[in-house]
Amino acid sequence: MAKGGLESRIIRLQRLAERLRQIWIHWRGTSGQIYFEHRVAEYERMWRAVAEALGAEFHPLSREIWEIRRGNARSRIASYQLEFDNPVILRMAGDKPLMHRMLSDAGLPVPDHQVFTLDSLANAYRFLDKHPLACVVKPAGGYGGRGVTTHLVTAEGIKKAAILASLHSRQLLIERQIPGECYRLLVLEGRVVHAVCRLGQRLRGDGHSTIGQLLGKQDGQSGDPRRLLDDADVRFTLGYQNLALDSVPEEGREFLVRSVNDPHRKNIELRTVYTETVTERIGRGIVQQAEQAAKILGSDLLGVDIIATDVSQPLNGQNGVINEVNTTPALHHHYNVEREKYPDVALKAMSALLSRSARA
Repeated sequence: MAKGGLESRIIRLQRLAERLRQIWIHWRGTSGQIYFEHRVAEYERMWRAVAEALGAEFHPLSREIWEIRRGNARSRIASYQLEFDNPVILRMAGDKPLMHRMLSDAGLPVPDHQVFTLDSLANAYRFLDKHPLACVVKPAGGYGGRGVTTHLVTAEGIKKAAILASLHSRQLLIERQIPGECYRLLVLEGRVVHAVCRLGQRLRGDGHSTIGQLLGKQDGQSGDPRRLLDDADVRFTLGYQNLALDSVPEEGREFLVRSVNDPHRKNIELRTVYTETVTERIGRGIVQQAEQAAKILGSDLLGVDIIATDVSQPLNGQNGVINEVNTTPALHHHYNVEREKYPDVALKAMSALLSRSARA
């Protein structure tokens, strides 16, 4: 058997093994991930509260499909999905390579990227050679962080990540990993109405301690700071700032040390969990770029995901990018369920839909 044919068979066997492993994890419920199917009850409570606040009626049509009525106006909801964009727009938004091209053609920054499949892994390996600091592999279609692997620096890592991503899409995408924190800007009918962030971990120099010492102190760990060399996020984030664990930052200098403030996480599959509302921190330049992205797609409700180190400035010039767009943005990211009955953006969205229905 030719070498290429043997390698292809091995990869397919590895893919089958990974598929069985994922089925087992899902069946046992041990992934630690919370997806939309786990939040049906939360969304029902949320939309009931929104209906009450709008003086409307809430009517369940099935376990996961509900209708809100006010006078002669009505709007239907499927858990987190609303009646905004048409099927063509939804399909376009789910095609990540297409969106990268459309946004880039309009002058908006997107990650350097390459489309490939399991049959063309060599293309991904060559891309890694061009971007050796770190790459990301993800399905070319999909949502919710499923099948996304970050901080890839070896061909073997690329192959394993591609096998995982291929469970969600035949076409795969490799991107240059971008340093910074992850933000989502919610654009409703052309305007940014809310923004959230998955905060990273930041430190402030004292003029005499190394970064390793500062980080160990903040993490509540002592001993040899070289153990942090195993933390891919730390290595990558510091490297892009020309810093290292033995660097001694000047007193008062603040810097990002992890893009995700969770030093003990073990997951290789990335899920973005936003931790803080940051609407007032977003500069006008980035707001305009997010609104432009929604206009390019033609979406009336869009989550624009960006990666940046400084959201007070436009993405161009700071190595920031629009990472993805989402036409069914999950509104549970935009409120604190322990303190609020519903996110304010849910009220605005449903009010807009009922107004449309009343005019129809």
